[in-house]
Amino acid sequence: MRPAITKNYHSTLLLLLLSSGVGLIQANTLNSCYSCNGISCQRTSLLKEIQCQDLLDYCVTIFDGSEVLYKGCSLEIPTELRSRCDSAGSGTCTKCNTNRCNNIGSPEFACLQCDSSKDTNCAENAAVLDPQPCGAPTAPNSYCFVKQSDVVQRGCATTVADQQKCLADENCSLCSPSDVKRCNSISVAVKSKRFPRFL
Repeated sequence: MRPAITKNYHSTLLLLLLSSGVGLIQANTLNSCYSCNGISCQRTSLLKEIQCQDLLDYCVTIFDGSEVLYKGCSLEIPTELRSRCDSAGSGTCTKCNTNRCNNIGSPEFACLQCDSSKDTNCAENAAVLDPQPCGAPTAPNSYCFVKQSDVVQRGCATTVADQQKCLADENCSLCSPSDVKRCNSISVAVKSKRFPRFL
């Protein structure tokens, strides 16, 4: 009787060890990061992914102002660019540790992002709202916008198409968060005939 119990115990123990090992293998997977360099970072059609080669590696985005210089795995970027990630709070590098997480813009370029149909503060009390980081730009510059029609919208204009669309609309205004923090927090009334133009 005892050998059968011992055999079942060992079989069960082996099965538990194998199944928990599978969980550990899945938890320790390599990160995948968006990858680009230079001008290719401004082309949405060339967006590609790479898999990091080290389990401890993470994704980075390197900036020059609002412009993206490099995206990829930290251990694969050139040394002179990697040094930008060494100084905390520099605003020239963002780091993250999940798959394809390096699609956020520089923390220095944040805009209010709201719609007055969902948040009444968005129209005339925007000063109480906090700016949020924009997505990584594909244009050479990042801008914030304020647009008014039946509702007031505030957000990021990080593509050339978004920026041109806003410039063509008399009810939309662009501003640079590098010039004035919270630049798109100006008060505007819904359906107002007076609207400030920044650019």
